Amino acid sequence: MEESAKFRYFWFKASIVLGVLLGLVLLVQSVLTYRFVASSMVRLEAKREADRKLQALIRSTRLGGRRDVAALHPVMDELVAEAPQQIAWIRVLDISGKELAQSGKTAGAPMWDRARLDKIVEDRERPPDVRETPGGTVLITLNPLFVGSGRARGPRGALAAIPGVGLVEVAIYLNGVSTRFGPLRQNLIVNCSAAFALLAAVIVIGIRFRNYLRGKQIEEQLAMARLVQFDLLPPGKLLTRDLEFAAQCVPAWQVGGDLYDAFETDDHKIALVLGDVSGKGLSAALLMGVVQGAVHASSATGPAANHEQSAERLNQLLCLKTARERFVSLVWCYFDPAASTLSYINAGHQPALLVRQTDGKFEVHRLDEGGPVLGVLPGAMYRQSQIAVRPGDLLVVFSDGIYEALNSSDQEFGEDRILDVVKANWTATPTRICDAVLAGVRNFLGTTPPHDDQTLMIVRLQGAAKGSDQPGVREDSAGVPAMRG
Repeated sequence: MEESAKFRYFWFKASIVLGVLLGLVLLVQSVLTYRFVASSMVRLEAKREADRKLQALIRSTRLGGRRDVAALHPVMDELVAEAPQQIAWIRVLDISGKELAQSGKTAGAPMWDRARLDKIVEDRERPPDVRETPGGTVLITLNPLFVGSGRARGPRGALAAIPGVGLVEVAIYLNGVSTRFGPLRQNLIVNCSAAFALLAAVIVIGIRFRNYLRGKQIEEQLAMARLVQFDLLPPGKLLTRDLEFAAQCVPAWQVGGDLYDAFETDDHKIALVLGDVSGKGLSAALLMGVVQGAVHASSATGPAANHEQSAERLNQLLCLKTARERFVSLVWCYFDPAASTLSYINAGHQPALLVRQTDGKFEVHRLDEGGPVLGVLPGAMYRQSQIAVRPGDLLVVFSDGIYEALNSSDQEFGEDRILDVVKANWTATPTRICDAVLAGVRNFLGTTPPHDDQTLMIVRLQGAAKGSDQPGVREDSAGVPAMRG
C-alpha cells in the first residue's frame, strides 16, 4: 500500500512540475509575441503608413503638374490635417539638409548630416529612425523626392547642384498606428494573465502539497477509525428468543460520538445501551469508546444499587478525565426476561419510549428517570427505575440527531413523527421499523445535511420463552449471532 501511495504521489508531483513548465512556456511565448507586436509589427505598420503618405504627396505633385516646393505646402498641410493623431510632421529637405518646407509639429525633428543624406539619395541606406519627441515616440522615414532644386553627384563623384532632387521626411506616431493592433494586444495580455494565474495556482498547490498529503493520511486514519468504531458496535440485527434487536448509527462526519450496545450479562440479563457524546468527530468518537468500555466493565446487575453506583463511578471518571464541555447523555437499561422487567437509568438523554399496544390502542411510556448528564457534575446521584414488560412491547431509543433533526424550515423531526412511523409499522420487524424511521428522517431533511450523528435502537421485548427452564439468548435458526458479554 505504501508503494502504491508513493507511485500515486509521484504522478501528482510530476503534474505539478509539468504545470510549472507549461505556465513558463506560455508566459515566455506570450511576452515574446507581445514584444514583437509592440516593436516590429507596429514599426512596420508605421513605415507602411509613411510610405502611403509619401505616395500621396507624389501623386498630388504629378496631378498638379508642378514640382516646385511651393506646390507641396497645401498638399502637406492637407495630409497632416487628415490624420493629426498619426502624422507628427512632414518636411521637405534639400541635399544639404536645409528645410525647404514643413507641416505639422516639428519639435524634436532630427538634424541630418551630409553623408547620411548622400547615401539616402543614392538609395544605399533607407532605415527608419525612431525618436522620442514631446508629442510621443515617432518613426521617421527619409526618401528622395523631385522638387524644384537639389544636388547630385557629378562624373567624378563630386556633388553638383541639379534641379529637381530633394528629400521628404515623414514622422509617424507609433501610438497612432498601434491602435490597429488593439484586439491582438488584448489577447496577448489575456494570455499573459492566464500564464501568471496558472503559475500561481500550480505554485500554491505545490506549496500546499505537504498539507494535502497530511490531510489524505488523516482521511485514511479516520476511515480506519470508522471501521474500528463500527467493529466495537454489536451487529445491527440480533434475534433471540427473548428479544429482537435492530439498530443503526449514521455519523454526521466520518466518525461519530454516538454509541449503542446490546450484550448478555453473567446472570442472563440483557444490557441495552444508547448514548450520545457532546460534539462530533474524532474527539467524540474517542470518548465514546471510553464510555462503552466502562459500561462493559461494570457490574451493574443484581441490586439496583449496583446499577446506580456504576453510573456514579462512570460520571466521576468522566468528570476527572474530560473537559467540562465534553459530556455524555446515556440510556442504560437491563432487561430481565425471567421477571419481564426493564430496569433503566436515564442520564440526561432524550426519554426512551416503551410502546405497547392493548386492545388496538397504543400506550407510550417515557423512560426519563435517572439523573443528569455524565461528566459535568462531580458527585451527582443516579436512581434506577423499573417498568414491567409485556410480550411484544417495543423499546425505541434514539439520539438527538434524530429527535432534533432540522429541515430547511427549521422544523424538528420530533418525537411525534417517530411514534407515527413506529405505529404505522407496528407489525413489522424491528429492522424494518428502524429503516422506516431513518428513511422518514431523510425525507424530512430533504437536501439539508444532518447536523448531528443519528442513532436509533428498536427492540421487541418478549420475556421468558415458553417451554424453557432458563431465560437467555440463543442463535436463531437463520444464523443471526447470539449476544455475548
